[in-house]
Amino acid sequence: MSIGLNIKTWRKHRGMTQYQLAEKTNLSRSYVADIERGRYNPSVETLDSISRALNIKISELIDEHSKNPDPHEESELADIPIERLNQYTLSYKGHTLSKEEADDVIELLEAALKRWKK
Repeated sequence: MSIGLNIKTWRKHRGMTQYQLAEKTNLSRSYVADIERGRYNPSVETLDSISRALNIKISELIDEHSKNPDPHEESELADIPIERLNQYTLSYKGHTLSKEEADDVIELLEAALKRWKK
């Protein structure tokens, strides 16, 4: 898979539009589209910015044999205890959660787990 196609695949997996990715990376939407189409090859700095916005490693963007993101695959947070989640920046579909939103999510997870353990 090409770098552009990897970016597009990961962007869509994260539930982001080209415009949202452009905003997070300080790039123009048309430049993001051109990268995804393979019209331009991004610089290392641009790849770093894109990988940070998508919360993945640069290697996942440049590896031609990179596996496609699987929506059923376990999250990177699967092995992090819930009580430590507040140490991380949480996001959902490309939107970074505020401290209050993240606290609400953690509280909901804790309540659900207590209920399931009964």
